[in-house]
Amino acid sequence: MHKKKYFTLLPPFLVLGIILAYNLPYDKRSFALLLTVLAFWITYYIWIHIEKLMQKKNE
Repeated sequence: MHKKKYFTLLPPFLVLGIILAYNLPYDKRSFALLLTVLAFWITYYIWIHIEKLMQKKNE
């Protein structure tokens, strides 16, 4: 696991999830948290994929 990337992305997405959970109506909160978690993992894996492509290109 790429811990540096994980811990770099975690705080902004955690703050975003908390802000959305407090500001959205009660019935939309679960969707906000779900989408925040989903966006976190998508961003994480895209970052890893791009880094692997750049490493292959430099070889």
